[in-house]
Amino acid sequence: MSGVAHPSPESILVVGCGLIGTSFALALRRAVPGLVVHGVEASPQHRRQARETGAFTEVFAHLPSPETHPSGEALPPSGRYTLAVLAVPVDAACAMLSAVAPLAQRVTDVCSVKGPIVEAARRAGLGEVFAPTHPMAGTAASGPAHARADLFDGRTWIVLDGWPASSSVIPWLERTGARCVRLSGAEEHDRAMASVSHGIHLASLSAMLAYRETAGPRADAWGELAGPGFRDVTRLAASAPDFWVPTLMHNRWHVSAYLRTLAQVAGAFADILEQADEDGLHRRLSEARSARLAWEESVNR
Repeated sequence: MSGVAHPSPESILVVGCGLIGTSFALALRRAVPGLVVHGVEASPQHRRQARETGAFTEVFAHLPSPETHPSGEALPPSGRYTLAVLAVPVDAACAMLSAVAPLAQRVTDVCSVKGPIVEAARRAGLGEVFAPTHPMAGTAASGPAHARADLFDGRTWIVLDGWPASSSVIPWLERTGARCVRLSGAEEHDRAMASVSHGIHLASLSAMLAYRETAGPRADAWGELAGPGFRDVTRLAASAPDFWVPTLMHNRWHVSAYLRTLAQVAGAFADILEQADEDGLHRRLSEARSARLAWEESVNR
């Protein structure tokens, strides 16, 4: 790796060059032409794909040590990255946090469950340099080949309160086109994600599995009958499970509470239909419509 330049005064290290990490790099390179963005990616395939996107100045297989740049040359304290971003699953982010922190002036993460990473940062004494964040963006497809510079445009990027480094990290997040929203802490974040993301993901998968079970041997024949509603509701079932297993396990209590409520609501609809209760059905459909319209109004203010 000889000839690799030192990080510039404004430079970014992205650890994990998947969909989110590579999209983050593309978005910043779009906003700040000439910005030095280095990536770290363990997967040879993803490393090759990430390089092909043009998002990174270079992509390395391993983290540099605090004293050594990937070129093998000394990395003085003044040469630390402006920001390091942990764009890896939550277990990996927790494990790598202490090793990444010495490489950058500020460190953030993009994990969709915040309890574990916040606890890891506190245990490591990183309260002054770490900023826990989470972009509400993504696609069912994963990997750097699907990365987009506009992935965060107009999207919410959650930032947790109580972390001094957030004030210097937020401008970088906003350069991606995202809109930063503050939440009080990890508990509020994880409870919210159970209702607006993690539980919704499992609801989508449940709808897909319910289709397979009710269609049985006719699933292939019925497939071409599906309209846009079916496609929209079941879209998330195409997601790879590797990311979701640790995320859902770490947030399992909040997600299970959401799913219990979802099951009760779905069961109530089943009861209404079995009882041929037209008034009850109309009432519940109206309640759902009102809830949706209220949600649209709140997010479009």
